[in-house]
Amino acid sequence: MSFSYKIKEKLGKIMPDCPFCRSAELFGLLRFAGQRRRDGFYFASEHEATIDVFCSAISEEFGFSAEPCGKSKNGIFLYRITDPNALDQLKERFMLREDGRMENPEEIMPFSCCRESYLRGAFLGGGSISDPQKSYHMEFDANEEPVAEELLEVLEELEVHAKTTVRKGHAVVYIKGYEEIAAVLGAVGAGSAAMEIFNISIEKEIRNGINRQLNCENANMDKIVKAYGKHFMAIEKIKNSTGLEVLPEKLREAAELRMEYPDESLKELGERLGIGKSGVNHRLNRLIEISESI
Repeated sequence: MSFSYKIKEKLGKIMPDCPFCRSAELFGLLRFAGQRRRDGFYFASEHEATIDVFCSAISEEFGFSAEPCGKSKNGIFLYRITDPNALDQLKERFMLREDGRMENPEEIMPFSCCRESYLRGAFLGGGSISDPQKSYHMEFDANEEPVAEELLEVLEELEVHAKTTVRKGHAVVYIKGYEEIAAVLGAVGAGSAAMEIFNISIEKEIRNGINRQLNCENANMDKIVKAYGKHFMAIEKIKNSTGLEVLPEKLREAAELRMEYPDESLKELGERLGIGKSGVNHRLNRLIEISESI
């Protein structure tokens, strides 16, 4: 079961308290999962929770039922409304102009809770969200440009930044960023999903921080290993060619300690020699120079 499906299952069980909210939710459903045709109005969705909300809201708000048209091969439920009287009621209630735009949004969504209910209907009808473990992406398939603009206005009132694009001829509204997505989920009534996204974001931040630290440590370790390797190769070359005995006492002492304690850091070798880390590094680099001259 996808992340979107689980959210829609929960949203489908919400019963608004405000008398205007049910109508606003239905309007969002119709705008994002409905389509006007010559022979009537059609409603399509693959989610049973969405179909249940649509059927019950139509019955409650208008007193008539949508006619089921079966289920397609790809799992889409299709319903239609063809009665002229019912179609007139829909047009009158939601004040849609011929260009598909709302006549007076304030009458359909008079309160902030109504706008949130409209947004819930929009998500049930045409919304989806990626698994937050993989990416932060929420989108609404608005189909027509007027519907996309309408949604953008509602999101802007909720202080949620969204963008639009066109995909396969459909206007799509999308939101990036876990904070913005969580804000939408909280507004539509999916608070637990919003908290889940916040928790995942925290886990990701901690994990990324650890990975950055490990990568840094690994890079430093690679440098150390390469440096130590040069030390050993230089000392072996001197030992096999001229012998360590010909070296000045301080260099010979550094070479012998490096070979005797291969795992110790420069700081630890310095403590044995009674000098600082930079002093040890200088002597070992001098050994490398001597080996290169051989």
